[in-house]
Amino acid sequence: MIFLRFIFCIFSILITGYTILRLFFHPKERLPLGEVIVLAFGIGTGFVSLETFFLSFTKILLSAGYLLLFQLILFVIAIFKFKKYFFYWRKSYTDEKLTYSPLTLFFLLIILWEIIYVFLDAFRLPFTAWDAWGHWGFQAKIFFLEKTFPFQLWTQLPWIKHPNHLGSPLLIPFLEAYIYFFLGQVHEPLVKVFCSFYYVCIIVLFYYQLRRQFLDKFVLGSCLCLATIPNLINQAPIGYMDIPLTFYITCGILYIWRYLQEKDRSFLLLGSIFIGLSMWTKNEGFSLWLALFLSCILICLWFKLNINKRGFLFTVLFIPLLIYFPWLIFKYSLGIKVGYFQSSLNEFFGLAKQRLPLILDIWIRNCLNTQKWNIFWFSFIFSLLWFFVKPYKKISIFLFFIVVFQLIFYFIIYIIWPITMSDIELQILNSVDRLPLHIIPVALLFICQQLGETWKIA
Repeated sequence: MIFLRFIFCIFSILITGYTILRLFFHPKERLPLGEVIVLAFGIGTGFVSLETFFLSFTKILLSAGYLLLFQLILFVIAIFKFKKYFFYWRKSYTDEKLTYSPLTLFFLLIILWEIIYVFLDAFRLPFTAWDAWGHWGFQAKIFFLEKTFPFQLWTQLPWIKHPNHLGSPLLIPFLEAYIYFFLGQVHEPLVKVFCSFYYVCIIVLFYYQLRRQFLDKFVLGSCLCLATIPNLINQAPIGYMDIPLTFYITCGILYIWRYLQEKDRSFLLLGSIFIGLSMWTKNEGFSLWLALFLSCILICLWFKLNINKRGFLFTVLFIPLLIYFPWLIFKYSLGIKVGYFQSSLNEFFGLAKQRLPLILDIWIRNCLNTQKWNIFWFSFIFSLLWFFVKPYKKISIFLFFIVVFQLIFYFIIYIIWPITMSDIELQILNSVDRLPLHIIPVALLFICQQLGETWKIA
């Protein structure tokens, strides 16, 4: 019975996401069905978490039926608007079947094996990773048991009173609580299974992005490179926020990148919404938004893009903030502050001189470790050098800017973190396997743009 409830929970998220897409998202080109399912998953998870957040402020206790009520209203509106065409989805050119060969079959089997491994590993045990269990997993259980947002408990309970815990956005805790409401109980293995869908969605989304440009062998080979990165496989089944964050970041940047190629404002709006959801997922999403906005400014200054540049920058700047702003207001209304920014400018330069050599040493050694990243970062460096020699797609420097700015922001956080030198080394070692994951798909897209010229569709 619990598995049927779990399936119904997933179905409600997909239908809600699909309904929102049908109501508000109208691209000029019809998207393939697989891509629509991934987008429905992303929009649906973002909506139900925000819905749970806002409804927790009402006097009515949260329940599955109460949460479904507002989704049902959206569904009825969509049914009346589209009638029998609500589920109709015209075939897209990327829905065409793969050209199978021994090589493509080999790639598919390896990717499928990795996906099966991730799901089996997720279902094997409850939460064992510390933050997944003691941080947002614990917060989700509070929401489920209290059936509301417990303000007094939130600010007084020592377990979650650590400022970095209270200051973290709540997409994943509310999403996990949403699942518990449907299950009628706490079931950590199924929540881990649900979070593993983000891993699959990253691969599928990347596949559809590349298939518009490149031949099947190159597309599946690139997806294989992404799916088999050891650190990605290790993080996917444990319930950490980093894989969901990677998904939302990837969605956001890929659709903004697609807007720059096709000039369809629907993709700009969609990408900006996903960037907002990344900010609602984890604090690193905020730095990603800054990295993206700075990159957008640079390409607007550098290239003639044949778009409304002011409208482009305005959308990238303000749409994500609209999604993030309610959490920001709530956080500061409770007096919750992030404890990173306590250094003056003079102190910053002194700390940078002291800490930057350690930061670079650990990050470089980690990224060049083939047991953790295969040859991914070697490929990225080679692609970058080749880009400076012979750039096949000059605007792909946009993707490189995002990667560089995000890394710079991570290094700044390490520098200004108000802890001792020995503690900062421990924090870097604890996070250096996870933080690069956020920009891995973006970096891989840059690699593909530079090295995939031979496999482009004519």
